[in-house]
Amino acid sequence: MRRKYFLIAIALTFALIMSACGGDDNNNNANDNGNDNDNASGELSGEITFNTMELSPTFDDYLNGLIDEFEEMHPDVTVNWEDVPADQIEQKTLTEASGGNMSDVVNLNPRFTKRLGGVGALLDMDEAAADFKDLYPEGLWESGKVGDVSYAVPWYFTSGGIIYNPEILEEAGFDAPPETIDEAWEMSETIYEETGAYAGGYTTTAWQDLWVLYPTMGIDLVNEEGTEAAFNTDRALELLEERKEYYDKGLIPDDIMLDNSLASEWYADGRLAWWVSGPQLYRQIEDLSADMYEKSKAAPGFVGDEGTMYSAIQNLVISEQSEHKDVAIEFVKFITNKENQIDFAKLVPILPGNAEAAEDEYFLSGEDSEDPEEKGLYYSALDIEKAVDMSPPIEQANQINEILTEEYEEVMLNDKDPKDALDDAERRVNELLAE
Repeated sequence: MRRKYFLIAIALTFALIMSACGGDDNNNNANDNGNDNDNASGELSGEITFNTMELSPTFDDYLNGLIDEFEEMHPDVTVNWEDVPADQIEQKTLTEASGGNMSDVVNLNPRFTKRLGGVGALLDMDEAAADFKDLYPEGLWESGKVGDVSYAVPWYFTSGGIIYNPEILEEAGFDAPPETIDEAWEMSETIYEETGAYAGGYTTTAWQDLWVLYPTMGIDLVNEEGTEAAFNTDRALELLEERKEYYDKGLIPDDIMLDNSLASEWYADGRLAWWVSGPQLYRQIEDLSADMYEKSKAAPGFVGDEGTMYSAIQNLVISEQSEHKDVAIEFVKFITNKENQIDFAKLVPILPGNAEAAEDEYFLSGEDSEDPEEKGLYYSALDIEKAVDMSPPIEQANQINEILTEEYEEVMLNDKDPKDALDDAERRVNELLAE
């Protein structure tokens, strides 16, 4: 059974990385978006297409069950579900949007959501979901924001946490894991000196994390207007110089910096004191080493100066081209309601975008558990208000992340001066935003 859950978690996490039922009030709101699709009785009617990312066949029963229930509630509605590989959904959606036939409801990550929202392809959900948007924490709701408008409803997410080896910490003289990024790096140096194990104060599973580190430390990536880079600050330079010092001291191994997928193996082998990841992946350690999983413990993710933590979010968006926006809005509201979110989370250790669902007893049941996955999910549920999308609210968010990663690698691997790297990153981002 645990092996089954592990495979489910891997399927769902791949989608993350690659990347309240209906009522009259919502129908009226949908009609305000220019829909004339209700039949004479005022009931919803129409056919919509729903695209998900890498969720079939693992979640066929769950999603087909949702669709059947929704169609039973609205007999004149048909929902066609199409699951799309993660490496194809962006191109598919772009092609359809440019051709005027984009699917009505699509599952996208925040960065691609912003790209489509920035070119007018998506429905304004601040307006369309006005009667239920308050069900979602502000940090998650803003994951679909471009400028002053949000174009998405958060569906599910995972937030950072750590699974750690208490034996390595004890050998290094510590009885508890760190709570902040700064503490994590301070402890990492001692751990490396005393045990030879690596650790690190990372904000996400990626060890090239400037695009997450800077917002976590209160440094905006772009200005408020989204027209210029804003990250070339004294504090940003200090953080980059510190990372270079950690690298030169041997605290950041090249292998994992260039391929963070190795981190779980290194942790299972005892080469990492802790692994920064969401609880949906902790079973991977059990699969690699049952003994290591048995001795491991879970702890909350590291926070920075802002008291926030990175969250990997999956959104639902609605095409501006949809001929049945009222149906699409009601469908999104339905699949993200409290009951359906809880049912989804019971299939795999993720957190619901719906705040009411996250407060359910199910997510707090791991408080006294010694199992890392169960305890990790409990910590994540407690920290839901800290979970935010770290990418800037502009359509070029993904390219900015890539520029920062490239300059980071130049500093670490090729001894590029940190100040020169920030200056070059600033120049490249400004050129990008000026296009």
